[in-house]
Amino acid sequence: MRRRIPVAAIERVDVSGRAGRELIVVLTSALPGPATHCLVSRSAPAVHEFAEALRRALPVRDADEPRRDGAARVTVEPVERPGPEPRNVALGVLGVLYVLVAAALVARGAGERATVSWAVGVPSVLAPGVAAVVAGLRTLRDTVVLRARGIAVEGRLEFSYDVGTGEDAATHHVYSYVDARGERRERSGPEGGPSEVEIVYDPEDPDGTTTVGRATVGQLIGALSLAPVLGLPMTLLGLSLVGPAMAALFD
Repeated sequence: MRRRIPVAAIERVDVSGRAGRELIVVLTSALPGPATHCLVSRSAPAVHEFAEALRRALPVRDADEPRRDGAARVTVEPVERPGPEPRNVALGVLGVLYVLVAAALVARGAGERATVSWAVGVPSVLAPGVAAVVAGLRTLRDTVVLRARGIAVEGRLEFSYDVGTGEDAATHHVYSYVDARGERRERSGPEGGPSEVEIVYDPEDPDGTTTVGRATVGQLIGALSLAPVLGLPMTLLGLSLVGPAMAALFD
């Protein structure tokens, strides 16, 4: 269930719990013992920052000001629990097959060459090569679609956040935009930075096929480089390594 609590229905917010990772939302009420809701996060700094943002947004009320029943203003709606993503299911199946083939090679005594070729060739060469080919083809498709029927709208920066830590950290930006049907959508990724940008999206896939700016030439070059230059040679090399293992398995 998802509960939506209007800011006007909140009397105050408190931070409590172990290490300050719980946010207590106290609703307005004319009776003693008002309703409360507890939000728990793994990040204590995030809880404190969210609490301060809420306190700044709360309306200023006098102590003797009549209080409405905040609990009556809270709406509850059911949320469908998403099923497993097809991509994760496929990766899980491939992982199980990889382990089963490796175990079969050892059990059949296929030899060190065949076993090492399978154990090393699949995760380090074949899998990255196939992933590069798939990513390149997907980027190529998105770029062609955006150049053919993309619609440009104004995007506003909502917030930015860091992905990763240390030298591998990258800043991602979340932009909101309104599509041609008047629906508000979001687009996140490393592209962007300014408070206002131009977002090009596919009206038939507004959540999946988007880009920041009209410059799709770079994406097109990247897609053409990723698939045939990097992905295809690695895939062929991986198949040449996996071939002896499969031959030994069915010999």
